[in-house]
Amino acid sequence: MNLQDLRDELTTRATTTDERPTDLLPGIKTKIRRIRRRRVVTATGMAAAAVALAVTIVPGALTNSSPEPAEPTPYTQNGFTVPGRLNAGPLLKGWVGTLGESRVEFDWTPTTKAINFVGLCRVSSEALIWVRVNGFTVDHRPCTSEPAPITNGLTSESALWADAPVGRPAKVTLDLLSLQGRPLHDAAQQLAVGIYSDETQYGSAPWGPTQPDDYVRDGLRFRQRVGLQTRLAATIGDRGAMQVGTSFVAPSRSVVVQTLGTPEDYVVNDVEYRIQVRLSDGNSVNGYPAIGDQGQLDTSQPIQLSVPAGRRVQVTARLVDKFGTAVSVPRARIGVAIYDSGPQVTVNGIDLDQEKEVDGTRYRFDHAVVVPATQGKVQLTTPVGKPFLWAYGNTNLGPGVTTRFDGLTAHQDGPPASSGFGWMTEDARPAPKTVSYQINAGRPTGGKLVIALYLPVP
Repeated sequence: MNLQDLRDELTTRATTTDERPTDLLPGIKTKIRRIRRRRVVTATGMAAAAVALAVTIVPGALTNSSPEPAEPTPYTQNGFTVPGRLNAGPLLKGWVGTLGESRVEFDWTPTTKAINFVGLCRVSSEALIWVRVNGFTVDHRPCTSEPAPITNGLTSESALWADAPVGRPAKVTLDLLSLQGRPLHDAAQQLAVGIYSDETQYGSAPWGPTQPDDYVRDGLRFRQRVGLQTRLAATIGDRGAMQVGTSFVAPSRSVVVQTLGTPEDYVVNDVEYRIQVRLSDGNSVNGYPAIGDQGQLDTSQPIQLSVPAGRRVQVTARLVDKFGTAVSVPRARIGVAIYDSGPQVTVNGIDLDQEKEVDGTRYRFDHAVVVPATQGKVQLTTPVGKPFLWAYGNTNLGPGVTTRFDGLTAHQDGPPASSGFGWMTEDARPAPKTVSYQINAGRPTGGKLVIALYLPVP
């Protein structure tokens, strides 16, 4: 065994993975857990490998002409030290404020998109630190003087890069706030941040890099194809434009509304925003701010048009609060795209996807239950011994009607929407259960309620 073989063995024994949780966007009916892997050298792994090395190697039998890489230097300022390494990534830049400051600002020029921001702070009471770059939130967390093991890594698809392009100077801002969102004032408080390299991070694009026929503006993107769906129209507004519009002609009655938005990245308080989408055929749905392929897919809304295929339909999207009132966020961007749903099956006048793909698993339509909306509720008995996906939704309920879904692992009241579909994935169960979708408030003037069952493709 040569020296390189020994090093490879040490690396192999000392490699572990961790799982990074995904934040839930407000109002989303489901969210796919995504896993990012990092190499972490553990003390136990190093000790075990060191014992193996001591047994195998005779002192002086091997020499190494190349020096080990230097450990990154921590950054110390104003009596506060930012660690020189986070997981596998070295510190690219550190900054520490003076005692008593509740806001810190400094200039920084990004040289790569493979980075992590880690906000650090110390204070005598409970507090939150917010780290923003040119107004875009890159980290927020409870105040701690040590880096948390799981951090808010950015990806190459982040909306940050529309606001802070690589190679251009940017303004980094740290804010220390109370749990009520107000600036703290404590003579002993202190703010800091570490900007770390993160070459192990994955991009947010499960379908690969940007393609020539994708719709891209200011670094934000709508894919031309998403699984079996094909884009029919898309638009992304200027910063500060709270309403955008486009139009499309669909080859079938089934389309998917996909939205993107950055408003939550420019406010400190936890305000729930929605992107209200209205179609000229009378349909309306609520989209949600999301950036990146997976986020936009998770918040997409399938609907069934009330006009025949081949007719042009106008689309208007605007930023609203959770009550449906139009709002203005000067630094925000919003966008909307319409996709053809792909192959469909029709059950009692309702068009449903033949297949769905979630987190790498394909599900195929099995059967559906469709009832008049005036009946108020639709239910489905779940399968035994196998995982499954169930889709739920409604068509043409009329204004002011809200709905609710009740699954095996989650339930939620939905905002007013005349039409729209959602879906949930469920684990295998040893006995049959019941899932349901129902009218929660208001009186439908028409339309239907539907639940469809999908089973994994063998």
